[in-house]
Amino acid sequence: MLVVIGLVSASAMRQAANADLISNNTRLEQLAKQFAETALRFCEEGVKNGTVQIQAANQAAPAWKTFGNWEGASRTALNLGEADFRSAAQTSTGTNRAPQCMAEFSPLNNNTFIVTARGFSPDYQADANGKTQRGAVVWLQSTLARS
Repeated sequence: MLVVIGLVSASAMRQAANADLISNNTRLEQLAKQFAETALRFCEEGVKNGTVQIQAANQAAPAWKTFGNWEGASRTALNLGEADFRSAAQTSTGTNRAPQCMAEFSPLNNNTFIVTARGFSPDYQADANGKTQRGAVVWLQSTLARS
């Protein structure tokens, strides 16, 4: 009887631990999504008021699909500073990687823009090549028309 009770208890503890891991992963992914949404809105506003650099259109290889535009010395993506996405009430963003965004002309016409953003979870880590090792990265994209 003691063995059965022990096995049932171990099973219950394992299920509780799995539920905690699932809820924590969901929370981290939601944080990454919120950072990506903030970066997306920031670049959309920058396109509207002309404060964000807009990449040239390239139908064969859009700027957002080129990894070098997001990382390294030739990066053209905009890294948001904490002042760009943090309210005065917050003391820390809780993330070790700033959200990024970029805007480029749509190949369809010069009054349409593709705005791409990515946000990172607080536990995000990448290797030297920028490949995600741990954490979540959320990509968001919008199409914006300016008249």
